[in-house]
Amino acid sequence: MQEQAAQEQAAQGQAAARVAELMRVRGEAAVAAGIAPDSPAAEPVIAELVAAWLPTQTGTADPPTEDNPAARARLLEQLETAAEPVVERYWQLLCTVTGRPAPPRWDTAGAWTTAVLRAHPRPYGLDRSAFDGTDPDRVLRAYEQVTRDVAALVAAVRPEDLALPTPCAGWSVRQLLGHMVWENLMATSIAEDAPRDDHTADHLGDDHRAAFDDSVRAALAAFTGSGMLQRTYGPYEAPGAMIVQQVVVELLAHGWDLARATGAPTGLAPEAAEETLAAARRIYGAAPRTEGSSFAPERPAPPGASATDRLAAFLGRAPA
Repeated sequence: MQEQAAQEQAAQGQAAARVAELMRVRGEAAVAAGIAPDSPAAEPVIAELVAAWLPTQTGTADPPTEDNPAARARLLEQLETAAEPVVERYWQLLCTVTGRPAPPRWDTAGAWTTAVLRAHPRPYGLDRSAFDGTDPDRVLRAYEQVTRDVAALVAAVRPEDLALPTPCAGWSVRQLLGHMVWENLMATSIAEDAPRDDHTADHLGDDHRAAFDDSVRAALAAFTGSGMLQRTYGPYEAPGAMIVQQVVVELLAHGWDLARATGAPTGLAPEAAEETLAAARRIYGAAPRTEGSSFAPERPAPPGASATDRLAAFLGRAPA
């Protein structure tokens, strides 16, 4: 009986190790593919991980048997404990003492996976229709129109404006501009098949105008020169044109944030704003508005609001 129990315990430990490795591989691949934790494309990844994890819980009290909110909450709790620096350091020291190889670092995959579980507390199906109907030529034209108007706003930002607060909670104008430059740089790196991971670096430098203009030029060159608009990316074959369209949504929404912060008009890129709003609803309509999500709950837009104001309201800003 003791031998059988020991064998079962060993088998369970091996299964848990396989699941941990799967989580590391899938998490790092998702980060490399630029899949945001609250993106609809993250749901199939976390569903696969939960399904692999469930059998490892058979020996626990009240084991979960299906992917549901309770199961995801338990997995999140376990991952948060495993990701504690003290716990990770304990395992590293234990491996040193026993002469075993140290386990792969969990920080990148762990941070992504826990963020997905917070943003997706319950399972839902990926609507692949979000991937359909994206015209590469129209997307490229929308990018050019949005960046034209946003660049004019950026050029008008004075040094003393950089410390102003913005509608993005906790972000100053400088931080907002740095994020906008990052969006361009990240899309460029995906187009070049070398996704970057230096989100926290200073991408603005001493000249915010030049940094933004340079990032736009680099992005346009990558979009048109790499075939990105006709290719697919990531484990769920997201169209490159849709990735660019996500950047358009981001830049138009954050351009609205910048306009509000600096007192400029918010009716940006009227030629592209309506279709960008429609794209945002298609791409993010099923995305959760929960802790860990990029967007707050949708707010009502006042009568007669511009398409850009309505986009801001859809993404959780107060347009009035």
